[in-house]
Amino acid sequence: MIPQQAASRVTNVDDIESYIQTKEFDGKKYLWAIDLPVGDRKKVVRELAYMGITAGSLFPGLDGACEELAERNFEG
Repeated sequence: MIPQQAASRVTNVDDIESYIQTKEFDGKKYLWAIDLPVGDRKKVVRELAYMGITAGSLFPGLDGACEELAERNFEG
């Protein structure tokens, strides 16, 4: 969680997304879902890398390192 700068919360609400939507009013939104076209994958991954966000930085360890090296060195 630390490399991803994640925050966790615990709740007894069964459907938290719907509950949060009931609190949105006057044009104020708290949750967004964003779909990116698969054709933009290379561009998005490259721009994230410029910001220091890579598989290696999000998932420290062997898996993240291998994923990052594969992304850099092989067509995907």
